[in-house]
Amino acid sequence: MKALLASLLCATYLLLAGGTQAAVQEFGPDFSRFTIDVPEGWTAKAIDGGVQLADQGGTCSLAVTNVKSGGASAEALCKAVVQKSGMQDAKELGKEDGNYAMSGTRDGVPIVVAVTAEGELAVVIVMAGDIEKASGPLDSLQ
Repeated sequence: MKALLASLLCATYLLLAGGTQAAVQEFGPDFSRFTIDVPEGWTAKAIDGGVQLADQGGTCSLAVTNVKSGGASAEALCKAVVQKSGMQDAKELGKEDGNYAMSGTRDGVPIVVAVTAEGELAVVIVMAGDIEKASGPLDSLQ
């Protein structure tokens, strides 16, 4: 799980750094666009601030959003997302400079929320279901 968290935090850092590599699709608000490869058999739906990906079999989903944080910490933002999502038995997965992650369940479905905050911007990643599979597209996040 620590390797997964490290991968998440690295991907969110790359987002904030403003990577420009080409990818299959581009998403996000005008102030902070990003690209991500959508795996074959997955659907991508633009949502406010980003994208929600889901595998065709319905075993997992991944949402990536860029938001204006108002200077809030990654921990505060992550806890707000967890509370809003109705996640039960939430626990801290990891915490380091500008990064915070929690895991738990909602209706028996595993969920991981990871946030990276830097200045006035934050990247929020929410994975549900098969967390390892859901994290796969993060490798292409730019």
